[in-house]
Amino acid sequence: MGTYYRHRKTETFDVPYSFRCEQCGKDSGTLKATISGMEAEINSNFKQLDDKKQQKLNETAHTYLVREVREVYQNVTEKQIYSTAFKDECPYCHKPQSWAVSGAKNEMFGTPIVCVILGIIIGAGCYFFAEVDNSLTIALAAAGICFALAAGSLVFNIIKIGKKQRQVSGSTHRNVPVIEWDGVKNLLSEN
Repeated sequence: MGTYYRHRKTETFDVPYSFRCEQCGKDSGTLKATISGMEAEINSNFKQLDDKKQQKLNETAHTYLVREVREVYQNVTEKQIYSTAFKDECPYCHKPQSWAVSGAKNEMFGTPIVCVILGIIIGAGCYFFAEVDNSLTIALAAAGICFALAAGSLVFNIIKIGKKQRQVSGSTHRNVPVIEWDGVKNLLSEN
């Protein structure tokens, strides 16, 4: 059996933004939201990639970054959903902002869905590939654990969002962050 190496690369981009706190009214100053693309990966038998494979890895990582920047931009401009990369804690009073609730709601189902899919895969694997008499019991137990984790994660997310909504409900001013998209215009215009 041969040895192989995983070569990974992730590209990130910092987007400057600022906001006026809805609680204390102070300007946050310039903050940076770091947007990360998915991790690109190439497997190779060699510790160092040749130029062609390195270029492919770089292009894939860049493509993933462009895709993520476009999604964040569209969510903000079209749907008023602010990614959790835009931190909403005021640097002065440390209170959350109402505009950030949309980002938390947008990501609420991510972990539960992964747990459910994992439960189905593990359950099916245990049922079909376990070489014991009680494979159905093992499959149901494994799937049940994953489903319980999904439910727990969903409840935790709901509680976290509810807590944030209660914290921001007292503010009388509803502000949104000022995001400087000029730096990402070249990424948005790429094919």
